[in-house]
Amino acid sequence: MHSEDPYTATKSRYECVECLHRVTTDGTVGACPECGGRVKNVAVPRE
Repeated sequence: MHSEDPYTATKSRYECVECLHRVTTDGTVGACPECGGRVKNVAVPRE
């Protein structure tokens, strides 16, 4: 079974700060596709 390491940023993962919708993409996201709110990159490891 192959498992992807969720902490390796092979794709960009964004989360909306308004509705918490998550988007995984090869590109960038300027706004949440669900509500139009601000998104933050959650693919970056946090310490």
